[in-house]
Amino acid sequence: MIINPGEIKLDEALNICKEALKKGRELNLMPLTVTVVDVAGVVRASLSEEGSGLIRSDIAYAKAWTCLAFNVSSNTLRDVFEGQPRLAPAVTGMQTMAGGKLVPTPGGMLIQKDGKNIGAVGVTGDVSDQDEICAIAGIESANLVPGHKSK
Repeated sequence: MIINPGEIKLDEALNICKEALKKGRELNLMPLTVTVVDVAGVVRASLSEEGSGLIRSDIAYAKAWTCLAFNVSSNTLRDVFEGQPRLAPAVTGMQTMAGGKLVPTPGGMLIQKDGKNIGAVGVTGDVSDQDEICAIAGIESANLVPGHKSK
């Protein structure tokens, strides 16, 4: 078996998912879905709580995908787009090119280790800022670094 050292490990991905959900329960949030992808965008783990909505897994994946596509957290990308309203037509075009996977709202974080990206996580289900808190908690529980931008 060949293992790419730049990819997040399955046990790390599962831990991130479980701990992000645990944080959501501690905060009494709406049901969450968490998806962790490796640097190639391949799903390594995804968990949804009972009561999660039908498209939540797609949204969680898209938040993680957005991080990898732009090398920033989905929160950082949101700030860029909000700070430059003239980009609105470009965002619409990017959405089309991305097949709907561009979701520039908080809840997507880069996962970093030893100064490099090893994956990304997307969390969805509650208010986006709360989703991000859970993403960070999940990443930190795996002794990895939540990233807002590539180093």
